[in-house]
Amino acid sequence: MKKVYTLAVAFLLTINLFLSNVYAQRSIQRRLPPGATDHFGKGWVHDIKFSPSGRQLAVATTIGIWIYDVRTGDELTLFSGLMGGANALSYSPGGLMLAAAHRDQTVRLWDISTGNRRPLSTFTGHTGDIHAVIFSPDGSMLASGGADNTIRVWDVLTEELMAILPHSNTINTVDFSPDSRVLASGSEDGTIQIWDAGTGDQIDVSNQHEDSVWEVDFSPDGKILISVGLDGTIQLWDLVTPGDQLIEPVQHNSPVYAVDFSQDGSNFATGGADREIRVWNTHTREITSTFKGHDDIIPIVELSSDGTTLASGSLDGTVRLWDMRLPRERLTLAGHTGGVKALTYTEDNRIQACGPGLDNKLRLWDAGTGRQLSKLREHRGLTQAVAFSKDGKILASGGGGAGTIFISDIHREHNDNTDFNSEDGLLHILMGNPQGITALALSPAGTTLASGGADGRIYLLDISDRTELATLRGAQGTITALTFVIDGTHLFSGEENGTVRQWDARTGREVRHFRGSFSPITALTFSANGRFLAIGDKIGKIRLFDFDAEPAERESRIFTSHTRKITALMFSENSDTLVSGSEDGTILLWDINEILSQEQ
Repeated sequence: MKKVYTLAVAFLLTINLFLSNVYAQRSIQRRLPPGATDHFGKGWVHDIKFSPSGRQLAVATTIGIWIYDVRTGDELTLFSGLMGGANALSYSPGGLMLAAAHRDQTVRLWDISTGNRRPLSTFTGHTGDIHAVIFSPDGSMLASGGADNTIRVWDVLTEELMAILPHSNTINTVDFSPDSRVLASGSEDGTIQIWDAGTGDQIDVSNQHEDSVWEVDFSPDGKILISVGLDGTIQLWDLVTPGDQLIEPVQHNSPVYAVDFSQDGSNFATGGADREIRVWNTHTREITSTFKGHDDIIPIVELSSDGTTLASGSLDGTVRLWDMRLPRERLTLAGHTGGVKALTYTEDNRIQACGPGLDNKLRLWDAGTGRQLSKLREHRGLTQAVAFSKDGKILASGGGGAGTIFISDIHREHNDNTDFNSEDGLLHILMGNPQGITALALSPAGTTLASGGADGRIYLLDISDRTELATLRGAQGTITALTFVIDGTHLFSGEENGTVRQWDARTGREVRHFRGSFSPITALTFSANGRFLAIGDKIGKIRLFDFDAEPAERESRIFTSHTRKITALMFSENSDTLVSGSEDGTILLWDINEILSQEQ
C-alpha cells in the first residue's frame, strides 16, 4: 500500500528535474495556476536551434519555447502559453528574432533581444499543422510548410504572402539556399522539390526516396543538397552539375530523421531510429565520429555556427549538448518528455508516467527526473489507450486495428531493444473491442479490465482466464475514458459527445448519465474517498464533480493550465491531491481543498 501522500509531496519537492553530470542547472520558476502545487515536465521537444552566435539554444516544445545558455545549460527564458507550444523554429540571420510555428496554424516572430511576450508579427493562412519554418539567409523572406500540403513564402518586412507552393502530401521540411534564391522542400510522399524562391516556380522534383523525407539541408556553399528519410538513406545532390545529379546514396540501417551541415560544409551530422548520432565527412561520406548516450529515437540534430557543439533532441526526454572536439557529451537538459497517456504512484510514492513515441512504442518514465525507465511493445495500430493497475505494477495498453490489448508486468527485467514476450514481461494478450480500443481501466483489485471502443460498447474482461464477463451497452458514441470506483462495483465512462455514464459492474446496467463536458471527454478518475469525479477534456479543461453536494451543484469547479488535451488523471490515496497529465508533456499536481475554496 502507498504511504501517506504528504510525505510523497515533501519528497517530490526535493527532486532535481534537470540531470547533469557536470553542471548544476538553474530552473526557471514557472508560474503555477491557482490550486496547483507542483509541476513536472518541460514539454515534448519538437525542434532545437542554435542562435547565430552559438551562445543560446532555443527548444520548441509542447508548452512553449525554452531558451538555454549553451555554456552552462541554465534556462534563460520560457515563452509559455503560446497556443499549444511550438512545432518548429528559425532564428533570423542577426539573431534578434525567432520565428516559431505554433499549433494554432500561425507563424509568429518573437523579439529574443528583449524577451517581449507579444509577437512582433503573426503570419496566418495555413489550414493544418505547420511542421517547418525557415528564414532566408538574407532575412527578407520566411517560408513555412505543413500538413495542408503547401509551402507559404512571406515577405518579412511587409508581412505579405509572396507565394503558395503546392505538394501532394504533408511537408516535413523546408530550407533556403545560401543565396536565398532557391527553396527546397521534402514531403511525406517521398519527393524533394526545388523552387525559385522569388517567383514560386518549380525548378526540379525528385522521387528517389522510397518513403517520407524528414529533412533537407543545403551546404553552406550551396553546391550540395542533402536529404534524409524513413527509407534509411542519406542522399546528397550535386547542384552544380546540370540536372542536379544524385551522388551515390549512403545506406543507413534504420530510418534517419535529422541532418545538419557544419558551418564550413566539410561535415554533416545525422540522427535517427538507431539512437546514435553520426558525423560524416561530406566528400568521402565516411563516418568520422559517433555519439552515443540517448536511449531513444533522435529526431533532431543541430550544429553550432562555430562547429564546436552539437545539440540533439530525443524521445528519451532529453536534449543533449556534445563537444565536437573531444568528442563527448558535455551537458544534458532533461525533463522534455512526451505526451502522457497514464499515471501511477510507485510503492515509494514517486509518480511514473507512460506515453507513446514516434514509433508507437510506449515509454515509461519517472515524472520527477524525466528519466526514461523502459520501453514497451508497440501495437500494430495507433496506441490509443493505456491504464495502470492500482499498485502500478501492471500496465494495459490497447490500440486500433484488431482490438488487441497487451497486459504487461512493467517491473520485470527486460532489454529495451526487445519487445515484451512471455519471457520478459508480457503476461498475455486479450482481445477487446473488435473495432479498436479507445479506452481502458483496470479494477482496483487488478482482476478485471474494462475496454471501450468506437462502437460505444464496454467489455468487462477477466484478466486471469481472459474471458468476457459482461458487455455494457447504451452509450451513444465512442468511449473515450473509463474509471472504476474504489471497491470495483461501479464504473464511469466518458464519451466523445461529452456524456458521462455510471454503470453497475456487477449487473452491467446503466445507473445514470449526465453532461460531463461540452468538449469530448479524454480522461476520468474517481477519488478513493468516493466523493469526487474528475473529468478531463479535449481542450485541456478539468472538471471536478462533488457527489457529496446536491445534484444541481455537483459540478463544483472547472480549472485548467495545460496547453493540450488532458490524457491522464489520478487522485492521491488520501484524495487530497489530483494529478493531471496532458498531451503537452507536462504533469500538474492540484490541491483539492484549495480548488474547492476558490470562487467560480
